[in-house]
Amino acid sequence: MSLTLNLDPREFLREAWQKQPRLIRGAFSQFNDLIEPEILAGLALEEGVDSRVIENHDNTWNVVHGPFESYEEFGEEGWTLLVQSVNEWVPEVQQLIAPFRFLPDWRIDDVMISFATENGGVGPHLDQYDVFIIQGLGRRHWQVGARVTNANEHCPHPDLKQLADEFEPLIDVVLEPGDMLYIPAGCPHNGIALEPSLNYSVGFRAPNAAEFGASVADTLSQLNEVKLPRYRDAEQDDFGSAFVVDAKQLAHAREFLLQSWQQLDLDHALLLVMSQSKRPLPHPEGTITPDELNELAESEDTLLVRTPGARILLGPNQDMLYSNGEAWPIEQSLLSFARVLGELWDDLALTNIADHLANKKAAMLCCDLINAGVIDVVTQQD
Repeated sequence: MSLTLNLDPREFLREAWQKQPRLIRGAFSQFNDLIEPEILAGLALEEGVDSRVIENHDNTWNVVHGPFESYEEFGEEGWTLLVQSVNEWVPEVQQLIAPFRFLPDWRIDDVMISFATENGGVGPHLDQYDVFIIQGLGRRHWQVGARVTNANEHCPHPDLKQLADEFEPLIDVVLEPGDMLYIPAGCPHNGIALEPSLNYSVGFRAPNAAEFGASVADTLSQLNEVKLPRYRDAEQDDFGSAFVVDAKQLAHAREFLLQSWQQLDLDHALLLVMSQSKRPLPHPEGTITPDELNELAESEDTLLVRTPGARILLGPNQDMLYSNGEAWPIEQSLLSFARVLGELWDDLALTNIADHLANKKAAMLCCDLINAGVIDVVTQQD
């Protein structure tokens, strides 16, 4: 199946991205599901898979977290199974991200898939991330409103937050297979399955200032080469009452933080944070050397594969490659190979990059990324 997105990226970015919700009918022509409901349900039986079932029976809401043993207790209707990061478990689902790479790789969060029985849904709510929702099997009725601030929310269950007040829908539609909704962060929405159905949610993370700042600060604290300044009081001969923090002390502390941030290499720390995967990458069973890699490159059956969930980024100067919170220097002779790694999405025959791997530094970079779990080499089976 071709996953060609029927969307003009430039027009979309200019008119809709993070501005207003949009309905795209036939976003994917002749869309075929990338996973069967039974396979999704089976995945939610496994340890390590983030899943939950949300039930609504007679307006009584309940949330049950996986892994599950069976689904018989939930009945025939009124519940939804949601499974996070399915792209990291199912290669076919990982390919659903490719059509959205007109947006930065570092913003991609995951592909969440939900299976809903008739009348299943999670209730009217807000998401604090940008999301594209693609309809697969079945039909679902959606209502989407304009972005709101200071929304009145409540929790009908401790693990479920919903809007307490009704919202005025800008979009009120029934999605058919291949249709897609784009919903910016902060826009209220509600979807109810009209029949057993699958939805694919391609989410883009949007950390708030505190989350982003905390991640950067934590990263800086772990960089051995960065010497973080320590706070020192301003010179004065009287601090006043010991229990009172006066305006001068607050201003001095605030200035200390602002000046410290400005003096540090924030770009490097930001790129380390941006390159971190949502979930820990799988740790390889063994390591590989450049000689072993070049031997594998002689076989047309050996492929270079990006690990689902891995981010491979180049900074603005393109002199460092970042992935999984680590960085590798990129000299000019490695730049073209680093760009090949950044572009890598579909599996790539090692023979196609044999010329690059003849460069010992390129082979070492490739091995470092393999040994870090960012990419992998696999042999095609007949």
